[in-house]
Amino acid sequence: MSSQALRDYVNHHLGSTTILAALGVVVEAQLTASPLPPALQARIDDFVGTVGLAGLTKGIGEAELKSLLAEIRFIMLLDAKFLLDPSSCLSWAHRDTEILQAGGEISAGFAGPLKSRIVPGLEGLAQRLDSSEGSFLDVGVGVAGLSIAMMDLWPSLRVTGIDPWLPALNLAQENVRHAGLTERIQLRPQSVEDLSEIETFDLAWLPSAFIPPNLISVACDKIYQALRPGGWLLFALAHSSADPVTASLVRLRTALWGGCPMAPAEVETLLSRTGLIDVRVLPSPPGAIVAIVAGRRPRAEF
Repeated sequence: MSSQALRDYVNHHLGSTTILAALGVVVEAQLTASPLPPALQARIDDFVGTVGLAGLTKGIGEAELKSLLAEIRFIMLLDAKFLLDPSSCLSWAHRDTEILQAGGEISAGFAGPLKSRIVPGLEGLAQRLDSSEGSFLDVGVGVAGLSIAMMDLWPSLRVTGIDPWLPALNLAQENVRHAGLTERIQLRPQSVEDLSEIETFDLAWLPSAFIPPNLISVACDKIYQALRPGGWLLFALAHSSADPVTASLVRLRTALWGGCPMAPAEVETLLSRTGLIDVRVLPSPPGAIVAIVAGRRPRAEF
C-alpha cells in the first residue's frame, strides 16, 4: 500500500467516526429535548443532511434510540482508550464511569426483547419469571443495567447480580439504590467460578464477551448447578458475520473486553456437553450486536 493510499484510507474512516458522533448528538438531543446552540445546530443539520441522515431518527421509539446512543458511546469511548493505552485493554478493567454506565445502558436494552421475543419461546420460563418465586442470575452484572430493567418488566422477580469488578459494582449499588430496588436486587463481589448456589435460579444470563476463555467451561458448569430443574441459561456472545472483516472485528473487540470469542456452533456443543437440553441459537434481528444460545436444565436427572 502506498503512503497516499494509506492516507486516503485514514481520511475516509476518520469521517466515519465524526458521522457517528454527530448522529449520537442528534439522538441525545431528541431524547432529552435539549436544544443545541443555534450555530452548532445549523452545522449539524447541514452535515446530517449532506450524508443522508436527516430525519433518520424520527418515528423511532425511545427505547431503541437509547440503545443506539449507548452503543455509539460505548464503542467510541472504548476505541479511544484502546488507541491511547492499548496495553491496558486486554481485560475488562475499566474504571471510567462513562464507559461502565454506557455498557449498562446497552445491557438494559436487552430486557425488552427478552420479554417480547425470547422468553415466550422458552418452555415454562414466562410462568416462572411472572411468579412470586421467580429468580434471575445476572452474571457480570456490571452497573446493574439489565437487572434493573428486568425488575421493571417482571415486578415479582428476585435478582442476584455477581461481578468481581468493584468499580462497576460500586456504580451498580448506586443505580440500584436510585431505582429503589435494594430489597429485590442482591449484588455480590464474586466471580462466576465461585458461584455456590444449587437449584436456585430460573434464568441465568452469561455475557461471554467479558468472561476469560479459561473460565467459560467452569462458568457453564457452575450455572448448570445453580439453575433449578427446568431453568434456562442464556449464553450471550458478540454477534459475528459471514463478512470476514466484521468477523475479525468481533474477535478483536471480544479480546479487548477480556472475553472468549466463540462461534454459535461451539457454544451449542459446550452447553450440550454441560448437560443442558433444548440447546439452540435464538433468532437475532438484523443488525443485532449480540447472539444468544439458550439451553435448559432437564426437569429430571438420572
